[in-house]
Amino acid sequence: MTNQLIDKIKQLIAIESTADNPKGLRQAYDFMVDFIKSSGKTITIEPFERNGKSSFLAYRAKTRPKQFDLIFNGHVDVVPGEAQQYKALVKDNKLYGRGVYDMKAAAVIMADIFCQFIDKIPFSLALQIVTDEESGGKNGTKLQVVEHGVRADFVIAGDCGRATDTYEIANRAKGAILVEIGFQGQSAHGAYPWRGENAAIKAHRFIQEIHTHYPTPSEHTEASTVTVTGITTKETAHNKTPGAAVVKLDARYTIGDPNLSDRKKFAAFIKNLDPSAEILTFHDFSPPYYADPKNPSLLRLKAAAEMVEGQEFDLVQRNGSSDARFYGVVGNQACEFGVAGEHQHADNEYVPVKALDDYRETLQRFLQAYL
Repeated sequence: MTNQLIDKIKQLIAIESTADNPKGLRQAYDFMVDFIKSSGKTITIEPFERNGKSSFLAYRAKTRPKQFDLIFNGHVDVVPGEAQQYKALVKDNKLYGRGVYDMKAAAVIMADIFCQFIDKIPFSLALQIVTDEESGGKNGTKLQVVEHGVRADFVIAGDCGRATDTYEIANRAKGAILVEIGFQGQSAHGAYPWRGENAAIKAHRFIQEIHTHYPTPSEHTEASTVTVTGITTKETAHNKTPGAAVVKLDARYTIGDPNLSDRKKFAAFIKNLDPSAEILTFHDFSPPYYADPKNPSLLRLKAAAEMVEGQEFDLVQRNGSSDARFYGVVGNQACEFGVAGEHQHADNEYVPVKALDDYRETLQRFLQAYL
């Protein structure tokens, strides 16, 4: 890894590109645009924007192909951190900084490899950079794919998830349902609860039913999970029972789950648990993404990683998912393959410098296999 490229990663980390900082998001976007332009190559940068979130798609042709052969997908937004985390540093051959693992280092390396090969490879390649993956991806990858028709035979999402001692490529991930379920009751004085119908108790009974069908696992599981992430009411007085309550669910489901695999089945499942429950808002309902283990591009990537790191790489399923899930919506095949690192979203987030070298060399070998 050249010092110049590490410096670029440090510069990107220094930008506080969090969801609540529109100026920082735009700075990170502009940084990546300038990085590509600095290559001096003829590259089309197609911009997109919605709700203050900028993204772009870079490619060689003057007009966007109907379907690319390959897309590198990355994001430059991060979760909030302490001030010192935006001052990246190398210590004990590890690069520390907010977002270095998730996923600014991979974004810079993907852009570097994209610029290196864009005028050499005999097929259509694109680089997709967004600024809203951490906040749901609706205004970036989803906007481009679902609403503007961006398509690819194969997508590599550079999002992280691979620990430093783990050798794997995620060729599939569970679908995601983020939803709010409402319950109506009737308020009453806390001293006379029998005079009303406590909506919080209705919500609690519903949660018990959810856990009967989808108990919280004690460890990693290939099965579907449904997690309660909150229960809220608008009541603030201690002596008043709530007349309404909301339960927040985060469901991660496998292909073919009988209760969760489409909205109709999900709605029927909820009503079966409690006929009075009301689906208020879907914040996300994305299908699982999947890449055939025999997909030629996936096999080339796997072979390149194994050659570089000298280890056999497994094809695995992720519990969570990246923006790759939006390609699953339109039937495109995708995988997640990022830089190996540790402590995603934590104060001591880092990637080994060697992992940066390995990632760059793997993508190089992967594309060289097409020449």
